[in-house]
Amino acid sequence: MPTLRKGALAVLAIAAVAGLIELGAPALARAAPWYADWASIRQAAASISSIEADFVQTRTLRILSRPLVSRGTMSFRRPNDLRWEYQSPLQTLLVARHGDVHRLIKHDGAWVSDASGRLEAMKIVLGEIVRWLDGDFSSGKTFKATLQPTQGALPAHIELVPADPALTKIISRITLSLGERPGTVRALDIYEEGEGTTHIAFARSRFDQSIPDARFEPPH
Repeated sequence: MPTLRKGALAVLAIAAVAGLIELGAPALARAAPWYADWASIRQAAASISSIEADFVQTRTLRILSRPLVSRGTMSFRRPNDLRWEYQSPLQTLLVARHGDVHRLIKHDGAWVSDASGRLEAMKIVLGEIVRWLDGDFSSGKTFKATLQPTQGALPAHIELVPADPALTKIISRITLSLGERPGTVRALDIYEEGEGTTHIAFARSRFDQSIPDARFEPPH
């Protein structure tokens, strides 16, 4: 899930009807939603082998009269392959495979590797994103997660706050809005201390499709 540093699954209720008619039960029992607890969330995420989606990132800053809007695509393949590509207004790319992370910037029509100190920070960020896509929100050491209920028919959302107080100077909290399909996230919001908010909304999500290895390797 953008440079998270600067910026980062509707109700599934199934009636348990087997045997109820024969027993003459007055009401149908409801199965617990897939986001009932951490174990349920991780089990739902494990049922998805891959995800590809478009995203729109809207960054709002107090010093700007207009939000900054970026568009791109995201690809994830279990267990830990990830591609995060910004396609406009600037073209940048993050790819991670087998623990190797590459950040590239398009310059004069060619991809150029970014070997700056920013790459080390991005490795930490991508590690967190991969964990979240895997449905794991409770074992990470960078953020403390809580599962928050919501009103109406929408699913719950997850609140993440930095475990290290020093990190709150950059990110005060992250909110992950769970999607209608079990095991997915439909949007996330990154709140920056005193600066602004980054909202990332996913669309046109495709699941369990075959993604070639080359998708997770840096372009040559």
